[in-house]
Amino acid sequence: MTESQPRPDQIYTSSIPSPPLPRTTVFNYLFPPDRRYTDYPSQNPSTPSFIDGLTGRTLTRDGLEVQAKQLAAGLKKRGVRTGEVGCIFGMNSLDWAVACFGLQALGVVVSPANYAYTPPELLHQLRDSTSSLTFVQPALLPVLLEALKLDKSYSIPSNRIFLLCSKTDKPKDTKYETLEEVLEDLPKDKLDEVVQKYVDGLEKKTAYLCYSSGTTGRGKGVETSHHNVTSQIQAVNLVYERMNPEDVLLGILPFSHIYGLTVVLQQPLTYNGSVVVLPRFEEAPVLKAIEKHRITWGLVVPPILIALLNSSNVTKTTLSSLRGLQSGAAPLSSDLIKAFESRYHHIRITQGYGLTETTPVAHVMTLDEARHHPGSIGRIAPTYQARLVNNDTGKDCEKGERGELWLRGPSVMKGYWRNEEATRGVFAEGGWFMTGDVAVIDEEGYFSIVDRVKELVKYKGFQVPPAELEALLLSHPGVADVGVIGIWSKEQATELPRAYIVPRGGIPSSKEEKIRLSIEVQKWVEGRVSNHKRLRGGVILIEAIPKSPSGKILRKDLRVLAKNDEEKEEKVKSGRVNAKL
Repeated sequence: MTESQPRPDQIYTSSIPSPPLPRTTVFNYLFPPDRRYTDYPSQNPSTPSFIDGLTGRTLTRDGLEVQAKQLAAGLKKRGVRTGEVGCIFGMNSLDWAVACFGLQALGVVVSPANYAYTPPELLHQLRDSTSSLTFVQPALLPVLLEALKLDKSYSIPSNRIFLLCSKTDKPKDTKYETLEEVLEDLPKDKLDEVVQKYVDGLEKKTAYLCYSSGTTGRGKGVETSHHNVTSQIQAVNLVYERMNPEDVLLGILPFSHIYGLTVVLQQPLTYNGSVVVLPRFEEAPVLKAIEKHRITWGLVVPPILIALLNSSNVTKTTLSSLRGLQSGAAPLSSDLIKAFESRYHHIRITQGYGLTETTPVAHVMTLDEARHHPGSIGRIAPTYQARLVNNDTGKDCEKGERGELWLRGPSVMKGYWRNEEATRGVFAEGGWFMTGDVAVIDEEGYFSIVDRVKELVKYKGFQVPPAELEALLLSHPGVADVGVIGIWSKEQATELPRAYIVPRGGIPSSKEEKIRLSIEVQKWVEGRVSNHKRLRGGVILIEAIPKSPSGKILRKDLRVLAKNDEEKEEKVKSGRVNAKL
């Protein structure tokens, strides 16, 4: 593909002027030693910044800052130095927040790990990121220790493994220190001396090493600089529905993912809001927390919206405090949004868009805009530039045409950690980051994501967008969740669209009922799509759709299922032939 130069009107920007972009570290931006480092309003130090949704424990802004500095002092005393990489391995918790900001205060690069990792997956991130210390949730300690056994050439000393818990919750017979035991109780002026001081250029240094979900293989470390983060928060604060100290945010998105790390863990500190922290989404505790703490706003992923839409446990008061829910990670169909808002009239659903590589939010939508543009991801955020490029011709698309979304701006990552080849593969000339997402823009400047470049199914030369079929299937009354892939047909020499569905109410027990449901769904789709989009690869019933922590469908796992099914079928055919012989 030969890239052509876009016309000026094919480079899309925000109608909102870019805000001031501070040059400082993340810690000094959020906990400024003086007003040179930030331009957001002064914050109330006694505000409960984080509330444990299960225990009710609170952590004020002042308390968080002090504990972060105490932790930095304790780590420094134990030999940890600025520039090292520290991994945090655990579910959302107040201790997770303290660990993150404590590492940042000292100038340690934070590499958060997905709590669902297996030992080999965790080892990959630890080793690839060169993590030299780790904070781990006690329940996940066995996973960490098993991971460290897998490679004798890599290790983390036992005095650099810290437990994310208090002294009272420390497991018996363990040699590892807890976070609480590391906190160094020093006078205020001594604590301030521990914090990494800003020098010119420090904002360009790596602050976080989040790992991509690895939808096509092993996860890659994404280098997110201090400037990436502070620029992101400055921009998003201009366009998000304006939050205030009375707002309470639902904190269930994993802090280990860039979405939760920036928008849930850090951004609320700039508007003096409170975050109710829960370890993960479980319907009963989430509903209880929303009602008890009068939560007004939530950041979610599509599976959570579907669970709330179909919940039989919601009363008139359960969600009465909620004003809006912002969904990300995967496209939402307008039908699903309408169904949700039809049941919950007072809650407005908005969508945004972003990637780990964009820190993450690049497109946003207000509650008012969501009323008129359901299904859209909104307009481009301030500081960003966007293009839509035809992958076959390399030319920029006209409005209304589908093209790969390219982005440029101060929140786009530095690159992939120690992987120059992968970095070169996603940046075009001029610093444009090629997202891999197929999008379209309308005459008013609203974008919609219609698919992934690498996930398009090609049936006899025709492109079939899995996301389009998934959105349609989610409107079927018998489908709770779905993932679509292409399977190769040797007989037809083409890919065939196949849907993996999670039946609402569970998988039928009898073989006949399974076949009946599969055929019924397949025929239902036939009457609603073009000929080339029909599910010629079949409809397969499964217990759950494999997804990343951010809610993205792991199509590589579905392809493994398809390959296993194909191998079983070949064995059956082979057995039949042998029997005849």
